[in-house]
Amino acid sequence: MTELEIIAAALGRHAGGGAVLATLMQVDGSAYRGPGARLVVLPDGRTVGAISGGCLEKDVAAHAEQVRASRHAKTVRYDLTRDDDAAWGLNMGCHAVLDVLFEPAAGVPPHLAAAVDAEQRRDPAVIATCFRSPKGGPAVGARLVLLDEVATASGELAGDGALAGTLRTDAHRVMREERSDVVSYGTSDATMVFFEFVPRPIALVLCGEGADVEPLAALGDQLGWQVRRVARDQPLGRLDDRTAAVIMTHNYGRDLELLGAVLSSRVRYAGVLGPRRRTERLLADLAAGGQAASPLDARRLHAPAGLDLGGETPAEIALSIAAEVRAAFAGRAGGNLRERKGPIHDRR
Repeated sequence: MTELEIIAAALGRHAGGGAVLATLMQVDGSAYRGPGARLVVLPDGRTVGAISGGCLEKDVAAHAEQVRASRHAKTVRYDLTRDDDAAWGLNMGCHAVLDVLFEPAAGVPPHLAAAVDAEQRRDPAVIATCFRSPKGGPAVGARLVLLDEVATASGELAGDGALAGTLRTDAHRVMREERSDVVSYGTSDATMVFFEFVPRPIALVLCGEGADVEPLAALGDQLGWQVRRVARDQPLGRLDDRTAAVIMTHNYGRDLELLGAVLSSRVRYAGVLGPRRRTERLLADLAAGGQAASPLDARRLHAPAGLDLGGETPAEIALSIAAEVRAAFAGRAGGNLRERKGPIHDRR
């Protein structure tokens, strides 16, 4: 299940109310999670999801109790840039300012239901949420939902008027750029809106039936990817630019056929198990048949598949491949975070 599906399932079990949804709207500085992270506080105090590494959850639960009692949404700003902040008393040592929107929930809110449906259809979505507003402005928690480039936006913020038109324009921009954004409307006491880009889930297509398939499939399931196993003589099915295909049949003829089909598609990641020389032979045979690898193919092709983690067992090899797939989709090299220049989290 994806994180959105897990959150929606938790809220769906409490359709009678009493649950509170906390969503991270904005991060200024370095934090454990990025904007769009969610936490559900259930009526009995248990939580599902995470908006921090566990440091904020106690205080979040206290605010959730207030929202549950008032039945009104509110945004709370956590200034964690001062370790001795008496207001929060968290002493986290993090250096970030976080805006968290708290909302009472009775069942699955429409914006989450729409986003989950879009994920299951493998369509992108944009959720625009007002989290700060001046007197007379939009309600805190009001939303606009855009499900694709040509669809009509829905939600409380999708009505008529100049602001609604500007919001729709920005939602379409975020959809095109495939990156979340926070936009301020106005100069003083401005309306603040978080535009969350919800990408299509990664599809992990595993071509093979050996013992090394199952650990990778299980890890993909745990990561919320849409895992599809392709056994002997089965069709590959849909292969788009949010697909990672891993060829692991250990049969040269079948691998040759599969690699040709995968490189003819739009997959973002193409992985092949086995020695480098074997893949070079596969590519040479494809070229001899009229399908020479392009520069794009060279960037997409990972052979041998996986990061250099020193893995030996099927589970360790699965970990290295899953890590490489995630890095490829994030546009990262898969190196050590301690050597990264700049923030850990990119805007999505």
